[in-house]
Amino acid sequence: MAISDAAPRYALKMPAHLSPRVQRLRDFYFQGVRRAWNNEFTAWTTGTPWDVQFNELTFYIVPETYTFFPTFRASFRQAARPVPLPAGFWSRSLPERRALFVREVMARCVPHEILPGDLIAGARFNVMTSACLTREEAALHQRLVMGKGGAREAVLWFHNHGYGNAGATSGHLIPDYPRVLAGGWRKIHDDIETRLASLSESDRGGQVEAQLRAMLISSTMAREVAAGYRTTCQEAALRASDPARREELLEMADMLGRVPWEPARTFWEAVQSLWLTHCSS
Repeated sequence: MAISDAAPRYALKMPAHLSPRVQRLRDFYFQGVRRAWNNEFTAWTTGTPWDVQFNELTFYIVPETYTFFPTFRASFRQAARPVPLPAGFWSRSLPERRALFVREVMARCVPHEILPGDLIAGARFNVMTSACLTREEAALHQRLVMGKGGAREAVLWFHNHGYGNAGATSGHLIPDYPRVLAGGWRKIHDDIETRLASLSESDRGGQVEAQLRAMLISSTMAREVAAGYRTTCQEAALRASDPARREELLEMADMLGRVPWEPARTFWEAVQSLWLTHCSS
């Protein structure tokens, strides 16, 4: 259906007395598909021919997507852009690979944009990232998900026999925001380091250590994303012709040099810390 520019048949009640900043935001929202900017998904790959981005298990809670699984899987793979991998990437455990890859995508690949009038940084964060599987792991994953007796066959059996939604609510998370606001990600990072140092001999070199190392990597992601946005704010401030806007951007840059790594001291810092934590979760 073509997008129409005709006026709506019925008038909507319009808000009044909005500040210029809020009015601009409202107008931008109601541009809908005509917006020049949006937070669409971007896809990212390790570059291996067996790579996969779309994890269908996280969509088993949404039965209306079942028909499109092959399309989603293929289209995200086709759209995926390669990410430079750090040295020794494939020698690490799978949890560490995933943590490193997602941090690299969010900190150095996804654009760090500040939109007109923004007072809080954190624009793009919808990503489909590589599963970071080796060839052997990818073959096992394929068999467990799409092979005979695999996860897809099981969930379709439940769906086709009238059980309805049979998926887990993967991704429906409530992060511990108060902990981040009170102590910053630095405190969480230090806690994970302490747990790593106190591991028993039986846990060293195994899954527990691998998981903690992955968590340690992930705990620095919000700090690195904030650093990218800080640079963007500083560069935007240099270009700003409006002194008031220049001051806002410089304040944002100063704030992003602190949160969410350090505890929030003000309401503005708290909102910024919470939002970047949300974007990085």
